[in-house]
Amino acid sequence: MKAFENEAASSTNPQTWATFDMANDAVSKGFYDYCGFVFADNGFVGIDIDTGYDEEGFMTPLAADIIGKCASYTEKSKSGRGFHILLRGTLPFKGKNNLAGVEIYKSARYFIMTGDTLLYRNIEENQEAIDYVVEKYFPETRQEKETSEYGGRIYSPIWELPENNRIKLRPVYPRIPDGSRNICLTSLAGMLHNQGYSKQQIYDELIYCNTVACEPPLDRNELRTICNSVTRYKR
Repeated sequence: MKAFENEAASSTNPQTWATFDMANDAVSKGFYDYCGFVFADNGFVGIDIDTGYDEEGFMTPLAADIIGKCASYTEKSKSGRGFHILLRGTLPFKGKNNLAGVEIYKSARYFIMTGDTLLYRNIEENQEAIDYVVEKYFPETRQEKETSEYGGRIYSPIWELPENNRIKLRPVYPRIPDGSRNICLTSLAGMLHNQGYSKQQIYDELIYCNTVACEPPLDRNELRTICNSVTRYKR
């Protein structure tokens, strides 16, 4: 990584990123005013609540609902009027703004961090809360799932006919484009889970499918998150 040159950071250019220690040192020396957390499709999800307090200074019902459900790292935003929440988990899309005070992202975005925490200081894995926020505050995503390239949550491998009396042990996995990677691999994991595959077998198959079908492949941390999320439910 090049030395700090007081240039603007980019949420899509890794050359402008650094470790926490490097970024914190740059801020302390006056090169930059703030540290930022980059969401790069690597197992972290960020929620931005614009209006965290009402006119009387009390937390809004919306903020209380989301913060209480997530129970993960929460800090006041730079403006002092909103909140940032960080969780471990994933989304079926890169990010969205519902234009009603809530934004949620897993990639191509960064938050200016203040460190002014409220209630929760640790980043927790909470896929259930992420799903809750998406379902409640981003209802349009339900329609998007039903009209996606693979028919919503359904992604099916293709079993080829036997050749020379030999049956292939693995199916052919159709190509999965960038915007459908998470939802397709989640669908595959759910199918394998319902068929009785063990957690390790599901993870191994996700790695294989991710390698041969996803363009580009997901980070393995996200594969683990998908596997953990699917296998926590009873068959």
